[in-house]
Amino acid sequence: MTPKLKKTIILLSLLASAVAAQAGSPDGLNIAAIGSANAVQYASAVKQFFSDYAADGIACGDYALRLQNVYTSDLPPQLTGELALGAANDKARHRKLGNILAGFRSKALPRGFDGALAYEVKGAQLRLYGISGASDEQVVVATLPVSQASDQKKFNLAACKALASLPVLAEP
Repeated sequence: MTPKLKKTIILLSLLASAVAAQAGSPDGLNIAAIGSANAVQYASAVKQFFSDYAADGIACGDYALRLQNVYTSDLPPQLTGELALGAANDKARHRKLGNILAGFRSKALPRGFDGALAYEVKGAQLRLYGISGASDEQVVVATLPVSQASDQKKFNLAACKALASLPVLAEP
């Protein structure tokens, strides 16, 4: 076998195994969107982001975003903006948030949430946090100047960056 043919076979084998690994994965992220009291005016932009994603998908640079379900209302009462934003900087709150996210069940969501999109206004910036239900995962923060937050394309890009690297969690 020639070295070139050997390399081609190895490359094709690696590609085939990558496709096989993806084949059994869930359809996408199940996300709870939670805003702070000072960011209520951006709730419609969050809903529009998810609507735009459902209609056309959203590209955010090198990241591929895959969403399955998004909840912006009818969330468990203990899933508050205060807890979600606290989870961005505190490991104990991150664990508590993860337990609530993973423990939620509904007909449309039989395996719970994979993570949360939390958002707040801090100074002159809108901060969007992608928080995994797995407490050992890093919180992803995307910021957008408040002056640009009404631009839906810029908002969508920031939200996409906050969520795109979150893992789809396996069933507990």
